[in-house]
Amino acid sequence: MQLDEDRRCAVKNGQVVELTSKEYEILQYFFHHRGKVLDVRSVYEGAWGEKYMPTSTNTVMVHILNLRKKLEEDPANPKLIRTIWGRGINLARGKPCSRLSIKLLAMLLLAAMAAAALGLTLQVLGDYLVETVYGSEKRQVQRLQETIDSFRTYVREEEVASTNVEKIGGWNREHPFIQLTVSANGAILNSSQWGAELVDSDSGLIFRAGNTTEDNAYPVNFTDGSYLVQVQDFSQNRLYNLVNWSSLIAGALVFLLLMLLYNSRVTSTISRLARQVRQVSKGDLTLEIRPSSRDEIGDLAGDVDAMRLSILDKLQREETAWRANAELITAISHDVRTPLTTLIGYLDILGESEHLTPTQQQEYLGVCRQKAEKLRELTNELFSYFLVFGRPEPELHLESLDAETLLEQMLGEQTADLIGRGYQVQAQELPAGRSIRVDVQHLRRIFDNLFSNILKYADRGRPVTISVFWQGDELHVSICNYVSAAADRVESTKIGLRTCEKLLTSMGGRFLRRQDAGRFTAELVLPADVSVLPAEGEAHG
Repeated sequence: MQLDEDRRCAVKNGQVVELTSKEYEILQYFFHHRGKVLDVRSVYEGAWGEKYMPTSTNTVMVHILNLRKKLEEDPANPKLIRTIWGRGINLARGKPCSRLSIKLLAMLLLAAMAAAALGLTLQVLGDYLVETVYGSEKRQVQRLQETIDSFRTYVREEEVASTNVEKIGGWNREHPFIQLTVSANGAILNSSQWGAELVDSDSGLIFRAGNTTEDNAYPVNFTDGSYLVQVQDFSQNRLYNLVNWSSLIAGALVFLLLMLLYNSRVTSTISRLARQVRQVSKGDLTLEIRPSSRDEIGDLAGDVDAMRLSILDKLQREETAWRANAELITAISHDVRTPLTTLIGYLDILGESEHLTPTQQQEYLGVCRQKAEKLRELTNELFSYFLVFGRPEPELHLESLDAETLLEQMLGEQTADLIGRGYQVQAQELPAGRSIRVDVQHLRRIFDNLFSNILKYADRGRPVTISVFWQGDELHVSICNYVSAAADRVESTKIGLRTCEKLLTSMGGRFLRRQDAGRFTAELVLPADVSVLPAEGEAHG
């Protein structure tokens, strides 16, 4: 999870989590002290900037509960904003092992298991083939006969004596997997791939290793007589070694192949993300960056896309604001020019006061005062507008409030004022049972502007209609009035309506306005607080 300081929100798993101003300040304070255990006093004084009071504990815990609802997978079992019993609250530093590391470890285990399974399979299969094909009794007898025939030929051609260690060892080195045992005259000559050894013995015919029956002992005519020679064939071990090494190499190759494939996938994901980031850096903000994995790389992709959307939204808002301000400046310049031109004209006339009667002078001074008051009213509206929107976004202090109670209070104040000024008001009964998240001061400013326009432009002789109703998860507040015939002579910059629209948009709502058949309707659309569900059995329009 990260903080987006520009949008004053949190970004979790690539998704933007909207926060209230105070929730963001609390989370920001936790981030500045990440890993530290904080008591409620320090959280309150750090986030609110006020002195801690005993009643502040409930305030802090309510906001922390709301943060957990927005950020935790399971708010009842928080893993991010944790309660350390007997000590305080802290923001976890993060998972001790990243998801990418876990994936790598899992891939290592999978590759090792696959390599081991393949190696074991090849080992078993190879051993079986060696045992059943090469190691069959028929093949063994055949190899022994071929071996003794070869040795007999060698003894005859080389005129080898039974005790000639050097020559018998020379034949053995050419046949490394054969072991010979010669017994003659009480002496034993034992030969192998490492050479021959003469051993003295008084026991006559002795076979020192392997199968010591006379079935694998063959008579051989040496130069010093005919003696029995035991033949042992170990060539099968060569094949077993070959199977072992082949299985090991095959397993290692499979392991390397799987790890290379995994590495290629990771690097491909990173390369694709890098290309997308380069495109975004070149100004292509329409390119959607979708996370392709549920790990830190996916989080990074989500964060980059959130950054892209933030930049795109900021540019769009700047473009909209520029156009709105351009229109506003155009309208203001026109509205200022008219009274200013009139004011200058009458001042010029008053400059020639010797030709005017006292009555005319007073009349002209009254017109000048009227136009000056209009200019002052206009500058006051401008000051109010830029006081609210002189920053990138209006500061919000959202609260979850009962819609019926809140509107009853705000509309009641305004309608009472209208009635006191002689207007007729027709209001429907307010719907009950649901809550809205609003900034109270912003909502009051909206109603002040709307009812101020009613006092300026509405026909006093015809009723002002107020209706409030729910449509899905949206609260609609419709205020309708008939426009007076003199309204066309009243100069307007529509700054108040622009203020209403921008304030509602900042709270996640919409502002609709229409004028037809001499009627002007302003409609406020406010989203419901979905975290506060209506009571079971309640129906809403």
